[in-house]
Amino acid sequence: MKFLFPFIILSVFSTVNAKEIEIIKEHSKIIFNIDYMLVTKVQGQFKDYHGTLNINEEKTEIYNIKVTAVANSIDTNDGKRDFHLKGMEFFQATNFPKVLFESKGPFKYVALKKFNLPGNLTIRGIKKPITLEAVYKGKLKDPWNKENYFFELTGELNRKDFGMLWNKKMDAGGVLIGDIVQINITVQAQATGDKTAFSTHMIPESKGIKERDQLNKGLIKKLTTSTDPKDHPVK
Repeated sequence: MKFLFPFIILSVFSTVNAKEIEIIKEHSKIIFNIDYMLVTKVQGQFKDYHGTLNINEEKTEIYNIKVTAVANSIDTNDGKRDFHLKGMEFFQATNFPKVLFESKGPFKYVALKKFNLPGNLTIRGIKKPITLEAVYKGKLKDPWNKENYFFELTGELNRKDFGMLWNKKMDAGGVLIGDIVQINITVQAQATGDKTAFSTHMIPESKGIKERDQLNKGLIKKLTTSTDPKDHPVK
């Protein structure tokens, strides 16, 4: 038993240094690009999503990555096109409301160095392997003493692998949209359950921040500035 003791201590120490972090949607982006009419691109994004991963800073590893995007939140800055994308010829959002990326790991990272992040992507109920290229940009504390972790990820997929076959032929040859979708993801993450309230990101000396503090202390009876009660509940 005495020989096992150091390994038990090491295991406990490693667990303590591991934490779950969640994507901060307000400061992250899931963006995609696809060729359009042979000469330009259409860019879109998912506006609603959530995700978590575990990070062990002692071992410089990330693992248990899970990101879910809401198919109905797709936005290409064109309502009619978005309606088409949500329909049966593309995402079938009614039948398959979620786009899911999962990756187990662990994966070693070095700040500002690229590393591969293999996982599985599920769209329209079809699961396919995909490898993203990731960069850990580093960790910073914000003015409210919350730790923030930053990542950038890129990759590509063939939409036909997920049953998205729709296209139109061009009069001069070629087709309307390409098959390859380029993915660009920017992530800011904080410890799960301990993120900075979004409206707190206003300048701390602003009128809104001062008024909320005064309201909580009973110095004023109501706010004259807009606020999100979920971020700053009245005590």
